[in-house]
Amino acid sequence: SSSSLSLSTAAAGHASCTHSETMAKSKNHTGHNQIYKNHRNGIKKTRRPRQMSMRGMNCRFIRNQAFAKRGMKCTPEEKEERLAAQKEAQKRIEEKKKVEKEERLKELSKK
Repeated sequence: SSSSLSLSTAAAGHASCTHSETMAKSKNHTGHNQIYKNHRNGIKKTRRPRQMSMRGMNCRFIRNQAFAKRGMKCTPEEKEERLAAQKEAQKRIEEKKKVEKEERLKELSKK
């Protein structure tokens, strides 16, 4: 009975050895045919979107931008009025700057 016991353990040991004796896999990846396959249809540039996506942008900015775009829409008569008002405002600002500059020069000359 002892001889049969030793045979069974040896057989069990031999079965476990076969798994550990298998060779390690050496090749994990190859790009053998890939360039040929990619160039069959030609490598194309990606199509750029005509309008940039607003996704991920500041939502307050987008909201304000939409209102600003709507505010810019006007008739040609309104556009002329706006340009005239803008020029008047620019003249007033330039006059104000001129007065301030003269005052500063007066103060510097007093010192």
